[in-house]
Amino acid sequence: MKKRIRLIILIIGILYSCVDLMNAQTGIGTANPQGILHVDGAKDNATTGVPTAAQVANDVIVNKTTGFIGVGVLNPQVKLDMRSSGPENALGLSTTTMTAAAAGAGAVRYDVINTPVGAKIEVSDGSVWHKAYIAPQKAVVVARKITSQSITQSSATNITNWNLVRDMSNSFDASLGIFTAPRDGTYTFLLTFNFNGAVINDGSRVESQFYDTTANTVLASVYKTFGQSMTGTPDDANATRSTQAGGSSTVTLTLTAGTKVVTRLWHNLISSGSVALRVTTNSSDPTNPDDGFNNLTIIEH
Repeated sequence: MKKRIRLIILIIGILYSCVDLMNAQTGIGTANPQGILHVDGAKDNATTGVPTAAQVANDVIVNKTTGFIGVGVLNPQVKLDMRSSGPENALGLSTTTMTAAAAGAGAVRYDVINTPVGAKIEVSDGSVWHKAYIAPQKAVVVARKITSQSITQSSATNITNWNLVRDMSNSFDASLGIFTAPRDGTYTFLLTFNFNGAVINDGSRVESQFYDTTANTVLASVYKTFGQSMTGTPDDANATRSTQAGGSSTVTLTLTAGTKVVTRLWHNLISSGSVALRVTTNSSDPTNPDDGFNNLTIIEH
């Protein structure tokens, strides 16, 4: 029985191994080794010539000159090179109870019990395990108004139907004018506004609001006052003059992830009714005299 087992092992070795004694190269599963040790996992390499990238993708090769190991790579450039043409290039790590000093500087682990932030890749500097941090794509929103909208004075009006220029994190609903904070953090909102000309009341004001649509609360308000319009009163020599009211509002807010914020305007510029925002009559023409007055920028810090 033992002799039969030895014979079977010998036959398997003959069938699936090739030792190039001249060049001291060993092939397992291939008769055409490309390194000092070459394992052809799928046994699909040609018997001559250089195997294709697809054939090498399932191979393990030890370079005969450098000793570098290539997993799916014919000519490894570093001590362990896994950058093959195939899709299976993940490197599996697990945790260790070793201290950072015991593991040594440059050691890497996957800490599955790292609380409170959850599992993370960690790197040892020789003394401490440090979390490997990947910065998220910060929110940056740039939008402008190119469609007319009237702002009433009975209640604050949500500014909607923005023309979206940029949204780096897909956090802004341009139709509803709602920004959703992608994560806990600090956000700066810059709103510029301008109304069509109207005979406005002396001492009138415009209020910019930054409104939490979930909690139904005003997170911040900014006021702009106007007091030089000619309204036809005796102190104005009974003359009237159309005046444009405009301004800008900047606030910085600390928001939790998922908070929804919309910009709103309220005014008492005229005695009653509404005043329309000044928007371009030709959105494709940046030189249009009515272009560029109503804009919103949101930046995550």
